[in-house]
Parts: sequence; structure tokens; C-alpha cells
Amino acid sequence: MPQLIVTAVGPDRPGLVADLTQHVYDVGASLADSRMVNLRGHFALLALIEGSPESLTSLRRKLEGDGTRMGLRLEMYEADTATTRAPGGVPYRLKVYSNDQPGIAARVTALLRQHSVNVEELETRIESAPFAGTPLFVLEGVVTLPSGTSVRKMREELATLGEKIGCDIDLDTI
Repeated sequence: MPQLIVTAVGPDRPGLVADLTQHVYDVGASLADSRMVNLRGHFALLALIEGSPESLTSLRRKLEGDGTRMGLRLEMYEADTATTRAPGGVPYRLKVYSNDQPGIAARVTALLRQHSVNVEELETRIESAPFAGTPLFVLEGVVTLPSGTSVRKMREELATLGEKIGCDIDLDTI
């Protein structure tokens, strides 16, 4: 089935998700996978929408016309339906937490890349540390280790990196 990837960014407001999803419904398409978030007052959406070629063409026209009215900057492109996930990977939950400092996500994901670990989902945020109230950086995600990768070795390398940059890093089974 044809797929359309839509990204949207703009000021957040109540009803924005309802407006977007109504457009999808109105043309007879389906919201397959999506991520929507309020980033400190800024709405961001990434969505994979499925439908007939006619419904996706209609959706594209509707969103191009209504995007500005909704206060959104939109990008849309056809997804390659032949693209699939590499077989044999094993998913794990990754959690990193530390006093906030630049470069944590870059250094952790660089280590993952060295081992061909795929990042399936990733979320970062700044929280207030319990008791101290200082800024605490939190990274959470789902990663897929390639088949044959030693989980023990991966955990050891993450722990070594964590010690080096002052972070706690957990890699747990899902």
C-alpha cells in the first residue's frame, strides 16, 4: 500500500492533532505510525500515512492548502514501501542519565554506531534532579543490536563511556 511521510512543525495549540488527523480521515487514509510531541510550546509531528494513491494525493493537496492556516510548516514525501528493517536484530531499552552537559547524546550514539547498533527510538529531556533540583539530562530509547553482538561487551563499553563522561548508562532487555 502506498505510504506518505509527513513532518510538521509549528506553535502548539489545543486541537492541532485533531485537525491533522481529521484531514487523514477525510481522504480515507490511515495513520500507520506517528510521533507527536510538544517541545516546550512547539508542536512537532512525524507520521507515516497509508492509503490509496488517490487518497494520498488528496491529502497532500489538503495539507499544502491548510498547513499555513494551521500554523504549520509541512514537508511530505512518498515512502519507499520496499524498505524494511534488517532481520535478526535484538531490541534493548537504553537509558542514560547525568548532570546536564553538552555532547552526551553524540558520544553515546557514536559508540552505538561503532557496533552497527540501530537506534529505533530516541527521546531526550532535561528534568530537575531529585532533591538537588539541578538540571538532569535523560536519554531513553530503543536500540537494536545486530545478531551476534555480545550484549555483555556492549554493556561494558557503555559503562566505560559512562564513567569517562560522568553518566549512568543502562542497556536492558525489553
